[in-house]
Formats: sequence, structure tokens, C-alpha cells
Amino acid sequence: MKELFEQISKLKNEYDKLRENNRFNVITALHKERDEVNLHSRIISYLLSPTSGHGMNGIYLKLFVREILGLDDKQFDLTNVIVVPNETEKSEYKEIDILIVNKRTSQAIIIENKIDAKDSNHPTNRDGYQGQLERYYNTIKTGKDKDKKPCIEYQSNNVFVYYLSMNGKPDKDNIEISIGMLNDDEHGSWDDSHILSYDSHIREWLAKCIESITDEKLQVKNFIQHYLNVINKLTNNDMTVEERLELKHIVAENIVETRHLIENFKHVKWHTVHEFWTELKSKLESENQLKNVSFYIDREDYSFEKAIDEVTHHNKDINHGLLFDIGDKKAYISGLGKLSWGIMHPKKWTNFMNEKIEDINFSVFSSESTYNLIDKTKMTDAVKYIIDEIIESRNNDFQTLKQNTD
Repeated sequence: MKELFEQISKLKNEYDKLRENNRFNVITALHKERDEVNLHSRIISYLLSPTSGHGMNGIYLKLFVREILGLDDKQFDLTNVIVVPNETEKSEYKEIDILIVNKRTSQAIIIENKIDAKDSNHPTNRDGYQGQLERYYNTIKTGKDKDKKPCIEYQSNNVFVYYLSMNGKPDKDNIEISIGMLNDDEHGSWDDSHILSYDSHIREWLAKCIESITDEKLQVKNFIQHYLNVINKLTNNDMTVEERLELKHIVAENIVETRHLIENFKHVKWHTVHEFWTELKSKLESENQLKNVSFYIDREDYSFEKAIDEVTHHNKDINHGLLFDIGDKKAYISGLGKLSWGIMHPKKWTNFMNEKIEDINFSVFSSESTYNLIDKTKMTDAVKYIIDEIIESRNNDFQTLKQNTD
């Protein structure tokens, strides 16, 4: 096993040097790679909008709707289409990540973009909806928002809803709640074809966009290539063919050891997550400003250990974490989706800001900050960063938290 790791490390170091020489990327110079809203949703909507400054009119929109979504001209007419957000309207419409509308034909496409964030779902029907996708569908279909207020600007009779995630494999229980009534016999408008991935669909679309660009649009081509490079890195598709073949050769020489690691890595994840919550609980209990620390799990039929098993062995998105008192406030740290924390009354929350812990996500377990928790020293450091942010927020009257309006 040690020899296997040494060979892989040597291979990675060799190709990392080559990647470093080609590291320049204008997009990552300005944004964090996993910034769901300000990076990915904005770039995708910018490219889709026919009125954007890329000057390619509706070519990218046509490639996406016809070849990626598979909608024909009767299902969705591409003339005079509006995409929100866009260069003029930079904010989301009613919290919808990407909205594509043909007002003349009363047709709409909703794209919910999920990288690290969790779905705003409710096990019981609230305000007329259970899940996030169901609410967005209702908003556009009926012309009424979640508060039942009229919003007829983009009201459409024919609404298609899509769920975009990194690997196209959202948690089954979570997505069933999110789509809500879209999965019943009456509506019949949801199946697996409405689940999109960056790994497959977005990479394919961006490659088609690049192929469609003529020489006079070199700046646009370079921009899209930079974005495709970001996606390739996030989806682990940035290895050259030569590196892949060399890695395959190393695996072939160490088949037994490699198989042993792959088959048992779920146990590595389980113990990492369990040790993280245990150490965090212990450190919280030692803080004078924090009281009554306890584990919690948003499933009455699960123990905390069972929740960790579902998260690490089956990639389930389950709300679990720690409850505690901070002053006169009830607070929590949640492991649902990206690690976050907040207070109960009034309901306010935030993701963690420190770059060492901002991308911790146990159900996905793919970010560097999550992997680093396997190392005990780095786990201890992460726990310290978490507590420091909570105490600092408490000292500033929780100004870093945002109101939960959902």
C-alpha cells in the first residue's frame, strides 16, 4: 500500500508541475471555483442569453435547448427569448437560479443550480409547496410567488424544470421532496432526463459552444475555454490522456491494494466525519460562552451514528450536527450540504467564511477542505476555525448571519 501511494504521489507531482505552468485562468482569478451563484449561474446565464455581449446571439441557447435538453421547436420556441439573470437584470428572479422565458409563446425553462448548497425543502407542505423545485414551478406557472403575491411578468403555461448538480446524482430522498407535485400523475413533467450534470451536460455544451466560434471571436473562445477548464477541474476531468494511462498502469501493478482502498474508503469517510463531530462537540463544551452542546439528527428513526452512515456510505443529504446555547440564543451547526451554522430565533444562518473550511461537505466528500479532515492535525485546525468564527460573530451581535426568509 505504501508503495502504491509513493507511485501515485510521484506521478501526481510530475503532472502537477505541468498543470502549474498552465494555471492562469481569468475566471478563478476573480471568483472562487465553487461559487454557485456569482460564478457558475452567472456565466451559464450570460452565455445562454441572446442579448449578451458575447455577440453570438442565440447560438449558445440553441445548442443548450435543442442538443442538451432535447426540446424541439414545438416544446420551446427560441425566438425573442429572455434569460434571467442577464447583463441588465443581474439578480435572480424569485430566487430562481436561471430562468429562460418566451413570453409570446408562454413557455419557460427553470434551472436550479446546486454545487454545495442544500435544497430548501420542507417535509410537510408549507405555503403551498414542499420542495424548492415545486415552488419555482408554481411561481412561474401560476404567476404567484411563495407569499401568494402576484408576479405575472414571466408567468408561463408550459414550464420545464431542471436540476443541475456537479455529478447529476442528487440524493434520491432529497430530490423527491424538492420536486414535490412535479412527480405525480397529474403533472407528469418530471423524470431523470430533467437531472443535469456539470460532468456530462455542461462540459458537452461548452465544448459545442467552443466549436461554433469563428476566428474573429477569439476572446469569447478563450473565455469559454477558461470556464471549461474550471469545470474540468471541479469534475476531475483535467487529467491528460498520458497521465490517465500511467495511473492505470500503476493500478494494474497494485490491483489488490487499490481494490482494498476503494472498497474501504467509505469507512475512512465514516470515521473522519464521526471524529470531526466528536471533537467539535468537545471543543464547544470547553468554551465558556457556549452551553448545552448536544448532537441532533433530523430523523426520529436514526441515531447520530446511523445518520453518519447514510451520509458517508450512501451520499445522503441528511440534516445532522450540533445544537448549543450561545448567550441567550439557541444555535446550531449543520452538516446538511455545505457545512453551515446559525441561530434559531430569529432564524439566521451562514456558511463558514474561512477558506480552510468553507467547502466542507460530507455527503459529497470531494473538496480539498473535506479531504483534509482525514488528517487529525488539519481536523483540529478546522475545529478551531469554526469556533473562532462563531465566537467572533457572537461578539458582533451575529452581524455575519443572514435572515432565513424561506
